[in-house]
Amino acid sequence: MQSLSVTDKFRVEYKGRGSTSKKDISVVIESGAPGQGIVFSILDTRPESKGAYVTVAARVENVVNTLRNVVLGKESVRLCIVEHVLCAVSIWGLEDVLITVDGPELPLGDGSANLFIELFKSAGVARRVLTADIELNETITVGTGDRMILAVPDSKFSITYLMDWDHPKIGRKWQTFDASKAPEEIAAARTFASLKEHQMLGLADDSVSLTEDGFTRPLHFEDEPVRHKLLDLLGDLTLIGVNPMRVKAKFISIKGGHELDVQLARKLAPLLTSSLS
Repeated sequence: MQSLSVTDKFRVEYKGRGSTSKKDISVVIESGAPGQGIVFSILDTRPESKGAYVTVAARVENVVNTLRNVVLGKESVRLCIVEHVLCAVSIWGLEDVLITVDGPELPLGDGSANLFIELFKSAGVARRVLTADIELNETITVGTGDRMILAVPDSKFSITYLMDWDHPKIGRKWQTFDASKAPEEIAAARTFASLKEHQMLGLADDSVSLTEDGFTRPLHFEDEPVRHKLLDLLGDLTLIGVNPMRVKAKFISIKGGHELDVQLARKLAPLLTSSLS
């Protein structure tokens, strides 16, 4: 299959079941207008909306919740679990993208970003390895207690995560990702939670769950949980409004999560987007 060039238009479609809504959800990912960034078009399911779609930019100012995943919204419209598709778009080097969703969440698939990576591959969308060309002029930090994320000026882009869990199969692990590594090194890492939590949410049959002494499914990587934290971090950083892989910085997360990721994106957005104007 011939790969598309940077200037070619693309369109990929997918239908999958929502993990919380339990409804079939259609997703269309296509090239957007130059300079628009990543934009979601979300079906307004209220009867009075008569099937209208609401446009919500993938920007930190549109984040309305970070409890278990990142939720974007405008007025009464909400879209959950955006971080996995945002990671896939960023890691594939895409920047101006329209994502149309006819439900309240992105399909979870196997809990990784590989679903979307495989869509790009099947459509012949070539991965662009972006050059880090956006300067970060100062160290930015956010944190609470023993959790912290730093953005440190550097000559290239990288993300690092420290995981420190009291679990025999996790413990303390570091992992780093940068543009020199294959996308699948983090994109294939699946989300996880305790078996009890997954049972409560109705996800135990399809997800990787933590038991007291292991996991309910074989892991893709020995350190898959920390790799998934990197996946989430990259997806969340996309909310600054530019592809984070263009930023000359080391992003170092010490036991961070969606809430701190979004706090950092909120601090970075005005600094980095202003440098492009």
